[in-house]
Amino acid sequence: MTLPPSPTRAHKEAGTVNGARVFLLGLAIAAAVVLQGVLVARVPLPGGHPNLAVLLVVGVALAAGTTAGLTTGFVTGIVMDLLSDHPVGVLALCLALVGFAVGLLDAAPDRSVFWPMVVVAVAAAGGQLVFAAISTALGAGGAAALEELPAAVAYDVLLTPFVVPVVAAAERKVRSSQR
Repeated sequence: MTLPPSPTRAHKEAGTVNGARVFLLGLAIAAAVVLQGVLVARVPLPGGHPNLAVLLVVGVALAAGTTAGLTTGFVTGIVMDLLSDHPVGVLALCLALVGFAVGLLDAAPDRSVFWPMVVVAVAAAGGQLVFAAISTALGAGGAAALEELPAAVAYDVLLTPFVVPVVAAAERKVRSSQR
């Protein structure tokens, strides 16, 4: 008769795999934040700019569900909040709500290829509207977010086929390696 593995050993093995997942997600968040600040924000686009954080959060939430979407949204948002001039926590709240809401949706692979584009359009618009509302309520001015809304959503939708499937596939790959 063999004894089951000790809880400490099983916990350490699970921690190693979870550690790898957290590391890769942290790397993705850092890449999205750096690319957003260094590249995307500096490109002169008419009307506004895409939000790479929304694309990352939607990809993770579609692949991994509500908890991963909420966590990714909050962490990405708080990092972006700390590097910006608006009140800290506003973007974290908005992206956490987006991640949770998208995580509730069905992400079956047999869905239409346009499904992620629809999800990104609704998530980007909803997140930006909530950001504008909270910023206005805090007296931080949300008018700019409303002015950029149509262009930002359009840019996010255009980038969806290049970003969301890659993020979702990476998330699924990491999750499958945990089993």
